[in-house]
Amino acid sequence: MVLILTTDKLTPRTADEFLVEFLDYAHGAVPGQPLEVDLRPLHFIDPYGLVALCLLARYGDALSSRVVFHLPHAFALRTYLGRVRFAAAVDGVELAGPALIVDQEREKEESEALLEITRIEERADIETVLSKIGQRVEAILAEELRYTEVEINQFKNVVAELCHNILDHSENWGYLTAQRYLDSRVGKKYVVIGVGDLGIGIKKSLSVRYDAADWSHGTAILNSLQKHFSRDATRGLGLYIVNQICNRYNGSLHIRSGDTRVYIRGQRHWEHASVHFPGTQIAIALYQREGGE
Repeated sequence: MVLILTTDKLTPRTADEFLVEFLDYAHGAVPGQPLEVDLRPLHFIDPYGLVALCLLARYGDALSSRVVFHLPHAFALRTYLGRVRFAAAVDGVELAGPALIVDQEREKEESEALLEITRIEERADIETVLSKIGQRVEAILAEELRYTEVEINQFKNVVAELCHNILDHSENWGYLTAQRYLDSRVGKKYVVIGVGDLGIGIKKSLSVRYDAADWSHGTAILNSLQKHFSRDATRGLGLYIVNQICNRYNGSLHIRSGDTRVYIRGQRHWEHASVHFPGTQIAIALYQREGGE
């Protein structure tokens, strides 16, 4: 039996819907049966969707000796998956269909891939990510999003905080990737960062310091955005800083942990109930600075 996607794009909303289907399928599979996922209908995957696929690959690999992803038909998407090093990120999963196209010119400026999918397993990986930002992302942020040097450093701080959160709070390891886009409706460019892990999740992490037994996962997520609200009394500025920077650049934030995804934009937030899944998954959108061209 093959699980077929019923959407042509993976975003925070559709990835959550697919997650429900995947968990039902994976846990209902006959022992010894391979887990096969048909990605052929896809035409678009955002950073959250990419990270979600990587995590589902790891999750499925723990349940079955054979996990198969049938790659998308869309040539442009296969090219993009090659550029972001999707095959390396899901190492151990069988990729069926036409081979992914590895773009040897992936470093060219017009590439929408800011950061290829990067595993965050140790401190050295964070330095690798920050080095990549220094090599090519800084120029894009300065020239296209019109960010100042201070703002670029704040972007780097966001990425560093997200990576440190994986190592410091999840008790696991994860992935990070980023892309840039153009919002044709408003004529502005923006950057999207996706990060996720299969760790203990926000609620369990905060329960080290707080009595979180009666909290919903949504409450835990919102509490994690408060200043100095952390499992570690000496820190607690990670997601708070991320949210502050999102507000400054008219951005948005999706945080999924436990059985809830929370979408935050400005001073408003919306909670979306989902199925329980390990770890924390985050998507951040940062828009072109006002006055930029």
